[in-house]
Amino acid sequence: MTPEDIPSHRRPASRTKRKVLAGGIATAAVLAGAGLFGGQPWANAASSITFDTGAGLTFAVNTTNGNMTSLKHDGTELTASGYAAGQFESGWSSATVTSQTFNSGNSILVSAANTSIGVTQYYFARKNDNTIYMATSITKALDPGEARFITRLNDDLLTTSPTAAVTDGATSTVEGSDVFAFSSGKTASKFYSSQRLIAQQPFGASGNGHGAYIIPAYTDMSSGGPFFRDIEVNDTGSAVNITHYMFSGHQQTEALRLGLHGPYALAITDGESPTVHSMDFLASYIPGMLSNAQRGGVSGTATGTWNGLGGTVALAGTTGQYWGKVKSGKFVIGHVKPGTYTATLYAGELAVGSTQSVTVTAGGTATLAMSGSVPAAGTLFQLGTFDGTPSGFLNADKIETEHPSDTRMSSWTASSYSVSAGASAFPMAEFKSVNSPMALNFTLSSVPSAGVKLRIATTSSFAGGRPAVTIGSYTSPSSASPTPTNLNSRNITRGTWRGVNATYTFTVPASALKTGTNTFSISTISGSSGDTFLSPNFIFDALALDPA
Repeated sequence: MTPEDIPSHRRPASRTKRKVLAGGIATAAVLAGAGLFGGQPWANAASSITFDTGAGLTFAVNTTNGNMTSLKHDGTELTASGYAAGQFESGWSSATVTSQTFNSGNSILVSAANTSIGVTQYYFARKNDNTIYMATSITKALDPGEARFITRLNDDLLTTSPTAAVTDGATSTVEGSDVFAFSSGKTASKFYSSQRLIAQQPFGASGNGHGAYIIPAYTDMSSGGPFFRDIEVNDTGSAVNITHYMFSGHQQTEALRLGLHGPYALAITDGESPTVHSMDFLASYIPGMLSNAQRGGVSGTATGTWNGLGGTVALAGTTGQYWGKVKSGKFVIGHVKPGTYTATLYAGELAVGSTQSVTVTAGGTATLAMSGSVPAAGTLFQLGTFDGTPSGFLNADKIETEHPSDTRMSSWTASSYSVSAGASAFPMAEFKSVNSPMALNFTLSSVPSAGVKLRIATTSSFAGGRPAVTIGSYTSPSSASPTPTNLNSRNITRGTWRGVNATYTFTVPASALKTGTNTFSISTISGSSGDTFLSPNFIFDALALDPA
């Protein structure tokens, strides 16, 4: 272990020395069971494997089911009463648990295998480092189709966590069993703690001199692309749950990737957020993990008209997903597993241009020249920006952390809207049972001889919701509103707009228009129904009008 391998949240040397003398493996029985007298892996006869980092962190893994049963910081148990300190999904009743030590007992790898579902959970720890490094091998499709590591900790100790995800004290349920409301009308949900993968930082909870944070690290085997987001932290009142999602059906656009997910880590601190550092050293210990030397990369150029939006090039394939931001027309994507990928250029969150195929080899760097431009701006009017997000529309600035019914939201309904008022006065979404249809007024100084073309770009839909348009004598045909991709998941009520971008085009004849004020009636159509904000809906990216 080199000095740069030790995170900045390790303890001072004097404390470390005292802890090492008093710590280590908890009992001789567990010591023998863990294989620490020979450095060889074997099954463990003791009830748990306990490891003390000597720097303030001690944890235990149950040898019957592979759950982490204890997580102590400076002698204080952080685990919530009645819960596991950490587990895959909701835990297993049984697993084959083995362990192996390295570096004269200074490092340990615990493996918990559930062969019936094809999952192995790995826990790695080392002296002088208050971090539990983990990885999860998934070799089969899961039922239910969800993959997560979750730790449930004492929220009386860890009192500070994302406010929008604190559901403790809620007085009513808004929907499902995961969105709640308080007497004030404010809402909260475990979904409202999420971050986009491309910008994800360590997340967790802290308080009373303790901190517990997930370091997501390598998310290359997760799904959904760079802008996907999922549950992270939730204080329920009985525990503060900190979750690393590897896959879920929460508005997911891709299938589960089979293979080794991670590494990721659970870092224990004195309260501060941990410093992120390379985990490449774990390739020497975790089976199936490729080192950086065994991986490759992609570099190249990206060009086009993006109207000031940031560019991202993303790779997606069965062996992983990767991305890199475009800077001065160039991009670099490193740490890529060998394999063949589809490369996509994004302006903001909107895919532009054509995708390309690229093959990555170990130790090599493939090259790509990507190009693409955002759609042309509307010449008669435009609301919003073609960027794959509802940014700029009414309530878009709140939707990531508030349910649409939250009293802090602006009203979703009005008798009519006007293009002249701008996107900020026009709701970011239309719901079949809430605000459909919406009347949008606009002015024509003259009627184009061939009529007009209205483009409605959307970022996501729910329950088959998509737009239809009526104006004057014109009603859009069903062919103009094809059924959107069904992700079989709630979207906006879970705090996300990320889905499958789609643009609907409506060609309106001149006979349906007039000089002066015209009104589009925009409706949500679907073969499904639902109540209020769980009715079929779609989310706006932009609306643009041009002469046909």
